[in-house]
Amino acid sequence: MSRLITLSLIGLSLISAITLTLLSVYVEHVGPELTEYGNLCGPNAADPCYEPVLKGGFPVAYLFDAPGVSVERQLAFVEDKLFVGALIIDIAIDFAIVLLAMLVVLHYRSARIQARSRSST
Repeated sequence: MSRLITLSLIGLSLISAITLTLLSVYVEHVGPELTEYGNLCGPNAADPCYEPVLKGGFPVAYLFDAPGVSVERQLAFVEDKLFVGALIIDIAIDFAIVLLAMLVVLHYRSARIQARSRSST
């Protein structure tokens, strides 16, 4: 495989992985982490209220809802808590999966072309 094909394959895999990771924020789930959503709980209505936090990202959640700062129960990159380490892990996982899939397709395609050239000669 030539160097240009290898670099373009890696570049395309990285762009695809970043795109998949950013789109995975729409995979939302709640909890088990708790966050403070108010301060009118308890018998005296003076204790903090805790609820499970909304988070987005797959397979590792990297965006967490920040109540009081943003619209509650909605995720936004500008307003909510972004965990960069989890985002990098998601990108790495998606990159490995996309690159592996591309290599498998490329391998089967080249094997098929070689089989055709052998049968035609």
